Amino acid sequence: MKISLLIMVTMLLLSGCVTQSQQSGRQVANDDDRVQALVELGVGYIRNQQYPRAKENLSKALKIDPDSPIVHNLFGLVFQLEGEVDSADDFFRRSLKLDPSFSMARNNYGAFLFEQGRYIEAVEQLELCAEDRLYGSRAQVFENLAVSYLKLDRVAEADAALVRSLQLNPGQARAALELAVLRFDQQSYLEARQLLSRHGRVKQPSARSLWLGIQLARIFNKSDDEASQALALKNIFPTSQEYQLYQDSIRNL
Repeated sequence: MKISLLIMVTMLLLSGCVTQSQQSGRQVANDDDRVQALVELGVGYIRNQQYPRAKENLSKALKIDPDSPIVHNLFGLVFQLEGEVDSADDFFRRSLKLDPSFSMARNNYGAFLFEQGRYIEAVEQLELCAEDRLYGSRAQVFENLAVSYLKLDRVAEADAALVRSLQLNPGQARAALELAVLRFDQQSYLEARQLLSRHGRVKQPSARSLWLGIQLARIFNKSDDEASQALALKNIFPTSQEYQLYQDSIRNL
């Protein structure tokens, strides 16, 4: 399982002392504008998977503002995507040291730690991030936190985090699917079906969602639904573990 990263252009706050001269104030504003422009370019290159170009622009931004938590966070993302684990860790840590309240960086660091199998550390970062009630992507934080809890077999806490994620954003597709799987395991089949339907309204089917749909169709005696989802699973995800589970289930009927 993977959890989500946030790549976003963040507006930089202009800073400066009221006693600065007009000339030095203009210099600060100009520097901030230059950093912002370079950050925007860097984000664009990250989204296009042009990581060397992204680093080139971010390096320029860091020369102008060596203490920018935004730039350090983006460097962490780039190095994570390139598989440079130690460098990514260093930049994420530096970003949070510069600004402990920078929730985007903390969420990204939690996702990075999860990817490295450092689930306990991931939970620590994501729990801190979830406390920021003004963070705009808090629903995703709870989704990420839930997946991390599941890796530690903390099912009750994962359940609560998924419910909270969907309270904050009913369209949080991954949370809907994860909670549907939990409800299926709890034999709450009607709620599982409702959650799976919610997931399907905002997300393309995956092998996991199709396999869950097949199992629910069997429980509710919906043979046509089972057949159509089984065909989709075969055609779209023929090498998936879920398709193997489906074939095994056919043999055991």
